[in-house]
This record gives sequence, structure tokens and C-alpha cells, in this order.
Amino acid sequence: MTHMSKPKNGTSEAKEKGPEREAATARPEQAADRDKPVAAVEAVYDPWMRASQVALIGLFVIAVLWCAYAARPVIVPVVLAWVIATIVLPIVKWIEERGVPRVAAALIVTGALALLIVSLLALLSTPISVWLGHASEIGAMIQRKLQTMQGPLGTLEEIRKTLNAIGAGGAAPTLKVEQTDTMVTTIFSIVTPAVSQFVLCIGALVFYLVYQQKLRSAVVYFLSDREARLATLRALSDIDAQMTTYFGTFTIVNVCLGVVTAALTWLIGLPNPLLWGVLAGVLNYVPYLGPAVVVGTLGVVGLLTFPTLGEAVVAPLAFLGIVAIEGQFLTPALMGRQLELNPFAVFLAIAFCTWLWGPIGAFVSVPLLMALTVALGHALIADKPELPE
Repeated sequence: MTHMSKPKNGTSEAKEKGPEREAATARPEQAADRDKPVAAVEAVYDPWMRASQVALIGLFVIAVLWCAYAARPVIVPVVLAWVIATIVLPIVKWIEERGVPRVAAALIVTGALALLIVSLLALLSTPISVWLGHASEIGAMIQRKLQTMQGPLGTLEEIRKTLNAIGAGGAAPTLKVEQTDTMVTTIFSIVTPAVSQFVLCIGALVFYLVYQQKLRSAVVYFLSDREARLATLRALSDIDAQMTTYFGTFTIVNVCLGVVTAALTWLIGLPNPLLWGVLAGVLNYVPYLGPAVVVGTLGVVGLLTFPTLGEAVVAPLAFLGIVAIEGQFLTPALMGRQLELNPFAVFLAIAFCTWLWGPIGAFVSVPLLMALTVALGHALIADKPELPE
């Protein structure tokens, strides 16, 4: 019995010591596991690391913006060509479906578009030069037309003259010597960049219409993951579809708006109704700012054409009503609610792109905003649809 009891004691002691050994062996691992989340949290929430990351991203954004500003003579025509390509791409595909090669279809559409632009410029060059050549006379005529408003403005004018007299201090007027360039130099300085950028835009338009699929495939092949390729291809297809729907419909609406504006100005009696119709149709691509410019232009033309202020405001008020109906009822009904953009985001995009790239930047601001919105929607969406055929 004594011999039988020893194994029991030994077994019980081993059983008692086993958990202690396991606990002692497991304590360092458990301690290490407990330290890992703390170290990870400290690494993630390290303020200096986060500050360095934010600073690096900020420097990258500044560098990209500086490059976009410095290279605007090249970037702006290419972006403009991409926007125009999304509008005319359905026409190219329609011609290609009729048995015409893709290259020939792209050349036909691009040539017709360039011919249309050149014809409009040639047709409108005479009235534009007339209005620009009489800029000083227009200012004097506007001042005479606004004599009825001189009551409240007369006091401000007298204050301005008094302040100018005090600031001048009775000094004799100084002789200003202005350097005038020759007419040929001025013309070449204006025409040469415009022609070069026009040629670059036409070339980029042709190449994009011809090699759209290959360009998309080249962008996708930079990614190694198959899911990333499919997601990128999905996003690019959606961007093209949304852009074509939006700007194709918007182009039809703007053409109709231009025709209505030309008819309106002709009925009211303003000179050069075709000029104001083209101006209204083109500037309506720029929300808010474009219609405001057209309203102001029609107001100035009305002041120069009619003898009374009441007759002069008929055209701008009528155009303002037409634009309100178009923007609030016609365009949303044709495009649908899924293509709406945030008005505040549109305003900021127009302001930023105009500051960065000038007037053409205002034109391409909405397309860029739409492309960015669609891309972010695909990047942040949880359940992505299957790739369309």
C-alpha cells in the first residue's frame, strides 16, 4: 500500500505542478499579447507620425497644383478635348456601327466640329470686333443712359472727386509715357497661343476618340490585382457613361437655349441676335457665372440700343426667366435626379478652376467635379455591381 501510494502522490504533485508550469510558461506570452495592442495604439496615434504624414500629403498636393498651374497651356487643351470627346463619343460609335472604321469616324466628327467652330468664329468676328472697337464709346453712352440714376450716385461721385483732389494736393499733372506695341506684335501675341492650343485640343480629341479603349486598358494594366482592375474599369466606364449622358443632354438643352435667346433678342430689337444666342448657349455650360454674364451683357446692349431704362431691362429679365425655367424644371426633368451635383461643390469647383486655369477652367470645372464624384462613389461603395458587358 505504501508502494501504491507513492505514484498517487507523485501523480498528484505532477498534476498540481502542471498547471503552475503551464501558467508560468503562458505568462510571458500573455504579457506579450497584452503589450501588442498598446504598442499598436501608440504607433497609430503617434502625433509626430501623423503630423509627418499630413505634411507629406500637403506637400504632394501643393506640388500637383503647381504642376497643373505651370503646365496649363498643355493640360487645359487636353482636359477640354476629353470633355468634348464625352459629348461626341456616341456620334462616333453610331457612325462606326454603320460600317465606317473608327479612325475615319473620329476624323469625320472632329473635322465637322472644327468646321462648325471656325464658321461660327468667322460669322461672329465682325460684330465682336465692332463691339470691342467701340469700347470707349460704349462706356460714354452707358454713362449718358444712366443719367436717371445720378441722384443717389451723384453724392458718391462728388465724394470721390473731393478725395482725389485732397490726395493730389494741387500738384501739377505728370506726363505719362506709355509704350505702345505695334499691331502685328499684339495680334501675334494673342493669336499664336490660341492657335497652338486649338491645334493641341483637336489632336488630343482625335487620339482620344480613336484610342479610348486602348488608353483605358493601359490604365487598368498598371494594377496587378484582378479585383482592383475590375473596380478601376467599372469606375472608368461609369465616368464615361455619366459624362456622356450629362453633357450630351446638356448640349441639346444649351443649343435650344441659344436658339430661344437669339429669337428673343431679335423680337425685342437688339442688334446681332446670333451673337447673343451663341453667347448664351456657350456660357450656360458654366453654372451661375455664365447666365449672370449673359444677363449683364444683354443689359448693357439694351442700354445702348433703347432710349429708356424700362425698355433696356426687357431682354435681361426675359432671359433670366428662361434660364430659371431651364435650370429648375427642364434640365432636371431630362437628366434625372441621379445626375445632380451639390450646388456648393459646383460653386467651389468653378471658383477654384477659374483661379487655376482661367475662363476655360470654369468650363471644365463641372466635368472634373462629376468625374471626381463618380470615382469617389466607386471607391467608397461597399457593394459594387458586376462589370457590365
